[in-house]
Amino acid sequence: MRFPNDMSFHIRMAALVIASLFLEHIANTRLPNWSSPQIGIITFVMGMAWIALFTMHHGVALQDRIRVLEDKLERTNQLAEILADETRQRRSLPPM
Repeated sequence: MRFPNDMSFHIRMAALVIASLFLEHIANTRLPNWSSPQIGIITFVMGMAWIALFTMHHGVALQDRIRVLEDKLERTNQLAEILADETRQRRSLPPM
């Protein structure tokens, strides 16, 4: 798993894919005019939804990580400026 909270996401999506397989089977047996492709249109759509949701999930996590890193970088730069100012003050000549 790439992220610690991926397990629940994948379990939910797998449950939806399994539910779509059962739904497709029921549609084949109960609806006389139902004809789906070999792959199964419902399963295909659920697979595409899984990919889209995972991509969105990964994108949001990546955005959050970038925000945190930008904040850390900004705080580090501020600290470096403060330390540089303190160093300059210590090295300057005392007032006359």
